[in-house]
Amino acid sequence: MVKENLYTTDMEAVKKYNDARKVFYKVDFPAATWVQISRFFMYDARLEVELIAHLPK
Repeated sequence: MVKENLYTTDMEAVKKYNDARKVFYKVDFPAATWVQISRFFMYDARLEVELIAHLPK
């Protein structure tokens, strides 16, 4: 992963799971943007993650 965009309605809840993110990425963290918003189009949605990966040839 080279870029991670995360949108959430509850940033404090997302921050609680940051340790799981560290296990997944280990030491090679992507550039990241985390944004808290008031709500999504789908009212029940709480989290949206967009990932951009670089696949070497």
